Amino acid sequence: MGKYLIIDGVEYKVGVVELKRKGDILDKTANRTEDGDLHREVIGTYYNFSMKIRPGNDYALYDRLFWVLTEPVAYHEVQLPTMNAPVKMYFGSIQDEVVFTDGEDTKYKSLSCNVICKLPSRYAEG
Repeated sequence: MGKYLIIDGVEYKVGVVELKRKGDILDKTANRTEDGDLHREVIGTYYNFSMKIRPGNDYALYDRLFWVLTEPVAYHEVQLPTMNAPVKMYFGSIQDEVVFTDGEDTKYKSLSCNVICKLPSRYAEG
C-alpha cells in the first residue's frame, strides 16, 4: 500500500489529502409492482471514491497527472493509497482550482475528482 496515486503503473507523488469511499449497490433491474412491492435483481456492490489532491510544487508533474485524469479513455488501472493492488476504474468530475496572488506566479490550490470502479467489488449471490 503506497501513500501516492498510481495510474497505469506510473506513480504520481502528489498529496492525496482526502479520499472518501462510497458503497453503491447497483441493480440490473428494479421494478415496483402495482401493490407497491419492489423487486430487485442486484448486481453487486461497487466501491467508488471521491478524492482531493494537493498539487504540491512540481507543476510539471501536476500537469501530467491532470492530462492523464482527463484522458478520453474508457478505463485506467488505478491504485489508490488505501489499495493493495490496481483496479480498473475511470475518473469523472475532474476539477482543479487556481489561486492568483499579486506579484506571484499562478498556483494550483487543489484538484478533486470521482474515481469509479468498472466492476463490483462484491457480487450478489444467486
